[in-house]
Amino acid sequence: MSDTNGFRLYAVRAPRIDEADELAELHVQIWRETYADDMRAEFLEALDPAPRAEMWRRVAAEEAEGVAGADGRTVRVAVDPESGRVAGFGMVGPGRDDDPPQPTELRALNIARDHHGRGAAGQLLAATLGDRPAYLWVVEGNARAQAFYRKHGFELDGGRTVDDESGAVELRMTRA
Repeated sequence: MSDTNGFRLYAVRAPRIDEADELAELHVQIWRETYADDMRAEFLEALDPAPRAEMWRRVAAEEAEGVAGADGRTVRVAVDPESGRVAGFGMVGPGRDDDPPQPTELRALNIARDHHGRGAAGQLLAATLGDRPAYLWVVEGNARAQAFYRKHGFELDGGRTVDDESGAVELRMTRA
């Protein structure tokens, strides 16, 4: 359900195996829409939903078996209350960097463009990370995401890297 400002109360839950193909297509769609100006065109064009569908099947199966948290990872999807379709996904886990500035990393927070500004990202962030200290990598050209993370207590900490495959410049943000 939504209010007059477009805010919705999404169903936030673990992904299901029967959603793997939908999640894979959404994953690729979000990246192509969001990063068209920040990643190499040939990289985005070559994105294939098939390997992502396999990843989503594995993640959903682990969640269903109750073993996903064994490595400290939490994965949740936001389901639109009006359409019943997945609007985005979030993932947190132990930091993957050699010397992480915080023990927990926000690994993904991806929302379909038509759900921007409706509350899905905030609800996923609350469900996966809560108010714990963490860090994340955000594409330099994604000002919208950087503003969202600042609103939730993250600040740029000077970390910077370039992804070899996509060509994207990524900046690190940390929340104490």
